[in-house]
Amino acid sequence: MNDSITPAWSLYESGLEYNRKINLYETNRQNERFYRGEQWDGYDRDLPRPVFNVTRRIVDYLVGAISPQNISIRYTDEKLPYLDSSALQKTVAEGLSLLEQNAAYRWKTGRMDEIANRALLNAAISGDGVFFCWWDGAKESGQPFSGEIRTDVVDGANLFLCDVNNPDIQAQEYIILSGRAPVNDLRREALEAGAGEETLAKILPDDGDLSIPEREGSDKATYLIRFFREDGDVVFEKSTRYCVIRRAKTGLRYYPVVLFHWLTRKGSYHGSSPITELIPNQKYLNSAYALVMKHMNDTAFSKVIYDKSRIPEWSNEVGEAIAAVGGGTVADAVQVVGTGQLEPGYLELINNVINTTKNLMGATDSALGDERANNTSAILALRDASMISLRQVSARFTRALGELATIWADMLCAYSPAERLLPVETDGGIAAGRPDYRLLSGELLRARAICSDNSTYSVSATVALLGNLLAGGHISVRQYLRALPDGCIPERAALMEELTTEGGEVNLG
Repeated sequence: MNDSITPAWSLYESGLEYNRKINLYETNRQNERFYRGEQWDGYDRDLPRPVFNVTRRIVDYLVGAISPQNISIRYTDEKLPYLDSSALQKTVAEGLSLLEQNAAYRWKTGRMDEIANRALLNAAISGDGVFFCWWDGAKESGQPFSGEIRTDVVDGANLFLCDVNNPDIQAQEYIILSGRAPVNDLRREALEAGAGEETLAKILPDDGDLSIPEREGSDKATYLIRFFREDGDVVFEKSTRYCVIRRAKTGLRYYPVVLFHWLTRKGSYHGSSPITELIPNQKYLNSAYALVMKHMNDTAFSKVIYDKSRIPEWSNEVGEAIAAVGGGTVADAVQVVGTGQLEPGYLELINNVINTTKNLMGATDSALGDERANNTSAILALRDASMISLRQVSARFTRALGELATIWADMLCAYSPAERLLPVETDGGIAAGRPDYRLLSGELLRARAICSDNSTYSVSATVALLGNLLAGGHISVRQYLRALPDGCIPERAALMEELTTEGGEVNLG
């Protein structure tokens, strides 16, 4: 067997070496352990081992504060103003509208809320959030055409870029994603791609990442997915250490991978995690509380000191007599030592460390709901102030969602035949449209995500404003119903349809 490694594997090993150089793997493991609550590794002192997981409390708040509650996708075509035909402009605009409605459908039916939250949590723990889109050709669509876009979350440590100093995915000469799969599955995939027995014999199990336990005898191998460009089109290549499983031109313009950071790191495509800076404080809090517990265990109860020459044995049994040798005053042979006193300033220091840590991370008491405000305005003001430190993170995440939607459109145009209908989300429910995929594939499509605030107070304010506009005669009942936030009125679409059928307006005043 020829044991020469594939070009992708050489690039992969170079990427591993860079990640080790910046201590990525150990940092990520430690961050994940502290978030999970395993915070006493490496301690050998004889102390209680309490865990007061301030880290998880802060990180859960940060992720929840940024997590999108009400996402909408807007598509634009940079060529649209320059099209020489109004009919062509109309066709493109209708296609963009269908793509937007499909994105809304995809967000609701594709568990995108959960996927986005997983990417956010990954970014909070490791510094990197990575989305990966791929075409699942086996998924049924309810039409004669099979296949659907799948969106997954990839660990940032499994993403390798050509230029490690540039985080721009689309500017890379190549990108590599690594993963683990059973050898039998990889061999079956290679066989379906037309590989021979010699190629199949080169797909062998390996140890992989020893930090992630695997079942004994699982026989897994590391595989690499490499994307690069030829003549402007993205090429897909899947390989292992010694062989290429399959390679194909995708017809895509964009690499189907999106990367965003929690905190940017200068000169690196990897980001930084807020947990890394929390760990020293978390260690101090745990050890400080452990010392308080030990002190209380050792000194919380009084002790008896006695002269053993006069009292051979002491007993704490209630009502039991204690023998004393010789005469004299028994009080001279026994003394009770009182309980120890803990310095009050020590507990104040611990609480001060907790509060200062939370405040510096933006997880203030008001943001966490631990502080009482006198009125709604005060609550909103405190909440908005606590979000200032998260605006940059939120902007990076929103930008990533826009790039993700751009990839969705790119894949739909590349893989959908002209006859395929596109499921869309409308006010009346799920419908189907037929955009001109071929026309859209030649346009310069861009997407941006809009994350609107959907908190209780913003919903109440929106309803109040719409009510005032309706009462003043500035909008119609249909406009009022259409603009209401989701969930305010059950069966809103049916009500709007009934108004349309009756052909009149209803006075809500």
